Amino acid sequence: MKTITVFLASSNELNNDRNSFQALIAKLDDIYEPRGIRIKCRRWEDFPAYCTGERTQDAYNKTVRSCDLCICMFHKVAGKYTIEEFGQAMDGYKTSHTHPKTFVYIRALVEGELETDELKTFKDELFKGIGHYWCNYASDDGMNLHFVMQLERLMPDMGLTAGDGSQLKVEAGNVTLQGYKIADYANLPFAAANPEYCSLKEKYAQLDKDITQLRALGIDDTHDLLREKIIERQKCHEQIMNMEKQLLDLALLVNKSISSGRPMSERKRLAIEMFEQGNIKGVINVLNEDDMASEARLAEQEIARGRQLVQAGNDLIEKGIQTIQEQVEDYILRAKALMLDIDNSERFSLACNAYERAIQLSRNHLSKAELADHLNAYFSFLYGNNQFTKSEAYIEECVSIITELCRDHPETYEPDLAVSYNNLAILYSDTQRFKESEAMYQSALAIYERLAKDNPQVYEPDLADSYNNLAILYYTTQRFKESEARYKSALAIRERLAKDNPQAYEPDLADSYNNLANLYSDTQRFKESEAMFKLALAIYERLAKGNPQAYEPNLAVSFNNLAILYYTTQRFKESEAMFKSALAIRERLAKDNPQAYEPNLASSYNNLAVLYSDTQRFKESEVMHKLALAIRKRLADANPQAYEPGLARSYNNLANLYSDTQRFTESEKMYKAALEIYKRLAKDNPQAYEPDLARSYNNLAVLYSDTRRFKESEAMHKSALAIYNRLARNNPQAYELVLADSYNNLANLYSDTQRFTESEKMHKAASEIRKRLADANPQAYESVLADSYNNLANLYRDTQRFTESEKMHKAALEIYKRLAKDNPQAYEPDLARSYNNL
Repeated sequence: MKTITVFLASSNELNNDRNSFQALIAKLDDIYEPRGIRIKCRRWEDFPAYCTGERTQDAYNKTVRSCDLCICMFHKVAGKYTIEEFGQAMDGYKTSHTHPKTFVYIRALVEGELETDELKTFKDELFKGIGHYWCNYASDDGMNLHFVMQLERLMPDMGLTAGDGSQLKVEAGNVTLQGYKIADYANLPFAAANPEYCSLKEKYAQLDKDITQLRALGIDDTHDLLREKIIERQKCHEQIMNMEKQLLDLALLVNKSISSGRPMSERKRLAIEMFEQGNIKGVINVLNEDDMASEARLAEQEIARGRQLVQAGNDLIEKGIQTIQEQVEDYILRAKALMLDIDNSERFSLACNAYERAIQLSRNHLSKAELADHLNAYFSFLYGNNQFTKSEAYIEECVSIITELCRDHPETYEPDLAVSYNNLAILYSDTQRFKESEAMYQSALAIYERLAKDNPQVYEPDLADSYNNLAILYYTTQRFKESEARYKSALAIRERLAKDNPQAYEPDLADSYNNLANLYSDTQRFKESEAMFKLALAIYERLAKGNPQAYEPNLAVSFNNLAILYYTTQRFKESEAMFKSALAIRERLAKDNPQAYEPNLASSYNNLAVLYSDTQRFKESEVMHKLALAIRKRLADANPQAYEPGLARSYNNLANLYSDTQRFTESEKMYKAALEIYKRLAKDNPQAYEPDLARSYNNLAVLYSDTRRFKESEAMHKSALAIYNRLARNNPQAYELVLADSYNNLANLYSDTQRFTESEKMHKAASEIRKRLADANPQAYESVLADSYNNLANLYRDTQRFTESEKMHKAALEIYKRLAKDNPQAYEPDLARSYNNL
């Protein structure tokens, strides 16, 4: 267990602030203890009042020099002893080069307050003398956020795992750390004084008021006026959420700059002041591109002159490099500020330009480690904005650099290399390049296995994540045995971690149970699947009881997973009960936060609709489908890029229902609406949406066949088959099974239209694929192989080839006997049909 000691220095005028800061330390101590870290606060009040034989302040000074962090707080006056403690901390750091790390916090003046000349002098010397800029704060929340950001950033320097503030999140208008509230946006000037942010909040409030008034007048949500207001409010809420996240991102960068230890330029000081006053446009104006480019050119010239002078120019080079480091930070700061300038339609391209200029400067003048850091930052920015092709070059260069750094300093750079391998693996997986993705995941895993062997307390959670990532990849590519082995490796670690620290690791443990349950379900091991789902459910029920806000969404997912399993195994009453439990939670969540939970609510309506349809409760099914469709239509109108795929699924589901109830005209209309969306999506992103487009063609083909429109049906089937052939050629593991289904569908059509030779050819193509899959994995694929045997048997019977028909029927029967023995509930109906066919 590592203890971090923080010395808090301030005069009596900030007594309340000291108490608030001590309360924050107590909260952080609770938060960090599961990570093996204790945090303690020391203040002058903690020292004994009795005589010790030395000046009391000398005792304080000794403690200052020995602590890890020293926080010096000022408001209107420069306390004599606070300044002395600041000096002691600075001298201590110069001696040890490790501690204490010292930060100055200055509470903002309110109207009518004046700071003393002594404080003005101290601030002037602080900035101009050593280039240090203090943390301004106007509220306890501002102070809390500054300190937590600094603490998270400094932990690696103290030999602890933390990071760059990535643990901080925006939740319901608050900044939180691991679920604990740190600050309210309403108390942070960079948000509360930001005119764009305030304008959005006012707009949202007015829209909310308008909607309430219109509803009070009895106007239905489907009315154009009210519907437009709801859509506009939804867009406004999304803008607020996005702006809050980007403001936190910018605040983290500002905090990093304050904490860097490098001398700060006057321009950056002004930019930070503008940001803290909520003036984003002021930040952009201060970080003027022309001025920055001019200064960068001067710095580059200084570097060039310094390099010519060699030894004599070392000081000049260092100064130039420090300026370049400032420029790089300023460009990234500008990029993040631009993304917050929401009325600027060019903000993305301008932000890219700023990032690319920062990388160019880094590549020309900074260390490889700094360049890798900035390449990774730009990759994350591009990936987050769906620029997959462009982002790839930057993460690949980042990996190359860190690999080179690892050769000389593996102990320093191997954790970063593992993270970069993982990022590249995710990118390859998202772009359907599964072999390359596997290679990267394996490389990350090898590092974490080695690190966890030497330091299990720090790296076992990362090792479990690495096993889990590979398992998901194998699951996606139908390599179920390998997937199971990796899931179990992750599970073993998480069970051990959760036993020692349930609060920190039980959510990950539940995730592992859930992943294994899905795998068992897909490989027909339903009893094992149910056991895993119930273990996950038990954890989430317990967690949600203690913290419903954090864990009720996960609890709803667990109910939903069990419901799907019960549905798959024909236990419809139990399935309905689970679906309704999930629905009840999601309806409650969506009422309080529609932005976050309406997509899940639509999924719940859809799931119940499918269940009702399969149990012949068609009216109830239609009601549920229409509720899902209404939500998805509203979401897609507000944000088509994010929600059109879900809308297409809703159209398709309603089409299925109308087809099952002989309402073929309505069904065709819905299928075509889905098809139009998938055509558009697949044109822009074929790797992601061609499988959905193929399914859409197939659905229309089946409808046309059912309504005797055989030519149109054949055209649709062939369109689907062409896509699946192409997908299976590039990725057989993922798409051969659906390719076999497509052959089977065409075979049935040809059989229905008396084209028996073509039908046999298609059935055999399907059977050949399914036989190969079943040989490799009988548990997963024998049931579909039996279907193929049965289809061929029916074809041979219809064409008077009875001997061949009998052979095929018997092959299907043998499979169904075996399956029904292990799982009678699922397979006895198929077994009965097989007996009947013979």
